[in-house]
Amino acid sequence: MPRHTIETPVDSYTGHVAGVDFLEGRGETSDENAVAYFQRHGYTVTPVEDDGKPAEPPVADPDDTKRSPRRTPAK
Repeated sequence: MPRHTIETPVDSYTGHVAGVDFLEGRGETSDENAVAYFQRHGYTVTPVEDDGKPAEPPVADPDDTKRSPRRTPAK
């Protein structure tokens, strides 16, 4: 689903509306129902342009790869 940037009617609004978190009047969502809600209620809705680059996978923290020793079940 395409992402959309949502701008609130109040520029300084920070909070949560229709499942979208806003910080200083801006939020993002890919929920089409939320997009329709915002359009009906006077929010500015702008599609986010895809830059065509694949998202970079997160870099694994070497400390997270340690495993605890495996325990054998009691007999």
